[in-house]
Amino acid sequence: MARTKQAGTLAVDTFNRNTPDHATTAPLNVSGMKEGQRNKRTRRQWGGVLDDYGFYLLLAGLALLAGLVYFSRNQTDSQVQQLTTELNSVIGKVKTSYRGQYDKVTMAGLIGNGIFRDLTTMTEASGSVILQPGGGTLTVAPSQLLSANDSLQWTIPNQPDAACVSIVGSYQASAGKIIVNNTVIKAVGATIDPSKVSCSGGSNTINLFTS
Repeated sequence: MARTKQAGTLAVDTFNRNTPDHATTAPLNVSGMKEGQRNKRTRRQWGGVLDDYGFYLLLAGLALLAGLVYFSRNQTDSQVQQLTTELNSVIGKVKTSYRGQYDKVTMAGLIGNGIFRDLTTMTEASGSVILQPGGGTLTVAPSQLLSANDSLQWTIPNQPDAACVSIVGSYQASAGKIIVNNTVIKAVGATIDPSKVSCSGGSNTINLFTS
């Protein structure tokens, strides 16, 4: 019995020496896997937070862009309305002051007369008058509808589409002739031809002939 017990003990010792220490190794591997899982979970959580943050930033950017577009459009509409009103006033003053003497009308003379003083859409700059919207330079010159120097030609360049339509609409009855982008839309003695009105491209030139 003693010999058998010793043999059994020797066999167990031999088995323990030749067998890898799984009991020691396994917990380390499991611990490592758990740490990796925690890292992955943390990265996923941070990734979700960053995705949400980026999404809200995108929404905020779109809202800001929409606000700027809306503000710009409203500002342009306001300038168009004001330009039409002030242009009517300027042409009316020039008619009153120079009727029958349109051959004497020059931009320098009108600036000297103070015609453009205190206007918000027409600004005097180095002997010229700059229009807003558009930033074009207003010009005026004696012209002819039926006889020499019986009218004035006002050239209003670089106007956005909305301003073009507004100015044409305001003068379709009172102007003796209207040209839009080199196309005569109202001939002398005729009514305006709506089919020829083409205000497009965001940079239009209108020529008004007033008497």
